[in-house]
Parts: sequence; C-alpha cells; structure tokens
Amino acid sequence: MALAAVHFSLKIPSAVSLWAPLRRPLQLCSRSYAAHASLSYEAIKQQYRPEVPEYFNFARDVLDRWTEVEKEGKKSKNPALWWVDGAGEEVRWSFEELGELSRKAANVLSDACGLQRGDRVLLILPRVPEWWLVNVACMRTGTVLIPGTQQLTARD
Repeated sequence: MALAAVHFSLKIPSAVSLWAPLRRPLQLCSRSYAAHASLSYEAIKQQYRPEVPEYFNFARDVLDRWTEVEKEGKKSKNPALWWVDGAGEEVRWSFEELGELSRKAANVLSDACGLQRGDRVLLILPRVPEWWLVNVACMRTGTVLIPGTQQLTARD
C-alpha cells in the first residue's frame, strides 16, 4: 500500500513547479514585501501609517460603492448575495437590490421601531437571505446586531 502511494506521488508535480509561473512579490498594504525584506517587524510597524477615515460605514462605503461600479458596468455580474437552500432554491441579489432592500429595512429599524445609533438588535433567524438583509440594515443605521441562535428561549 505504501509503495502505491509513493508511486502515485511521483507522478504529481511539486507545488513549486505548478505555481512558479504565477509567482510575484508578496503584497503587503499595496507595497512589495521584497522592498521591506531586510527590515524588522518593528521597523515596518513604525513606518506603516494606514489611512483611517474619521467615519466608516461598511454599507455606505463598500456596498454602495460596489452598487455604483455595478451600475457603470465596470463590474462582473456576480451577485452581492447568492443563497441556496437545501432544496436547491436560490436567491440572488445584485448590489443594487441589496442596497435598496437594506435601506428599506434600515428605515423600518429607525423610523417604525425607533431604534437609534448604538441600540442593540437581537436577531433570531436561521441563515436565510433576510438575516443578511437585517445585518446590512443594522450597519446602515449604526445599530448593533446581536446574532442569536434559534435555540434561544424567552428564559435566555
């Protein structure tokens, strides 16, 4: 048995030979690692100055930006959310659809429910598309999502 495994492994090219054509310097923070290879971790850490915005909202700054790129036709038609259940039923939302639906859900949270930035939202749902929708809506409103398992009871 061991002999067969050795014989089989001899037919497989090494990982180095498979990936050699794709090799390029490791990119760290959009800089080449090779340029910093001689530096110590502490030296790199002292030089690194990330650009941190004063305010950041993932829904607005990332998802809405992808919506714009999608509308401009500069992005492939991959969905923002592609959910498939055990029976094979699918839900696909583009970035535009996810943005529109999450803004509606955010309005429900802030207007109808009266929730404000920093308030907590305990969400007890299975992992269905609506779970992700409420997650993004909480990001938009600044409320804090607390994902709860379906096994929680009133006593918990």
